Amino acid sequence: MDFSDTREEAEFRKEVRSWLAANGSDLQSTAPDDLYRDSDIERGRQWQRKKAEAGYAHIVWPREYGGRGGTWMQSAIFEQEERRLPRPFNYFSVGIGQCLPPIMHFGTEEQKQLIPRTLQGDLLWCQLFSEPSAGIDLAAVRTRAVREGDQWVIKGQKVWTSGAQVADYGILLARTDPDLPKHQGLTFFLLDMRLPGVDVRPIKQISGHSEFNEVFFDDVVLNDTCRLGEINQGWSVAMHALTAERFKRLNTRMPSMQSVLQLAEDCALEGVKAIDVDSVRQQLAGSLANKCALEHFMSRMLTQLSKGEELGSEASILKLMSCQLNQDLSAYAMDLLEESGTVVDAATHPLLAELYDAYLWTPGLRIAGGADEILLNIIAERSLGLPGEPRSDKGKAFKDL
Repeated sequence: MDFSDTREEAEFRKEVRSWLAANGSDLQSTAPDDLYRDSDIERGRQWQRKKAEAGYAHIVWPREYGGRGGTWMQSAIFEQEERRLPRPFNYFSVGIGQCLPPIMHFGTEEQKQLIPRTLQGDLLWCQLFSEPSAGIDLAAVRTRAVREGDQWVIKGQKVWTSGAQVADYGILLARTDPDLPKHQGLTFFLLDMRLPGVDVRPIKQISGHSEFNEVFFDDVVLNDTCRLGEINQGWSVAMHALTAERFKRLNTRMPSMQSVLQLAEDCALEGVKAIDVDSVRQQLAGSLANKCALEHFMSRMLTQLSKGEELGSEASILKLMSCQLNQDLSAYAMDLLEESGTVVDAATHPLLAELYDAYLWTPGLRIAGGADEILLNIIAERSLGLPGEPRSDKGKAFKDL
């Protein structure tokens, strides 16, 4: 396979590098303790607006919705070049990567007007899917949406909702017909997080931060114009959102290879630089090889998208492999740090803070967007054609489970 740029791609890469050099020279990475602070969110908004003004906010989508009308390969090139810069945390990744794709695919023209506002940095989003009894088994959601004329009344609870405390809108999966089997009887909604009855409660995490939240709905009233897709067809809309999310998981909170290599240069094992120890070099070489394999697999998926093909279980393979690499690499960084890895001062050791944050975050990535076990089932059944697991709930009304 030839992974070199075509002439057109090389010209686009040159354009992107020139723009990033002119506009991104003063960017700084978000320190872990600054996550979700107003000042850091504003830095993220400013960078998002700059990208939108230049047509880089979502290169593939049509210009009338704030995109550029470009190709998936151009989008990949921009992301490759942007990753070379220190950047504020991407507070728009949930909105652009997970919430907007189903709106673009299923939305009305009125609903699609939320797309350019998000790309321009005006709107933040959250994903209201998981519940206390419906995390891995998303189809078991119990949050109810009861229709009353041209409105829906929402009552229930969501949990592990990233960024809900600052979100303007959320995508919501709710049960609208308990007499149908659990994968049916679900409907998808767009929800204004400022509506009366929406109660967001941050969850304190092991890192000391609160990126996740519980969200409670106490008779929240939505107009039917907030419904995305057909009534009781919300599962297919949700799967569209999750496929987009898994496709975007490759670089989520992943410690950079450069950071781990720098750590191996700086720390010592038994009086010798870690980078000069054969076992360390072998471990890092293996991680680098896996990272290259993931990037090549991403190129294969981008080729599919460029041909107008839909992604299937390939997104599950990508998400499964990337999250494993994330966890392995950050855990190995902690092994190199030994006891010093348990005490991190972000102000004086920003490199250690980055690696420590990745170490605490990566276990959650193996649940978010589809747990490993669910993804393995998807790959087995849809890619390998193996028999599905026996299911006692198949064909039964949800209310009877």
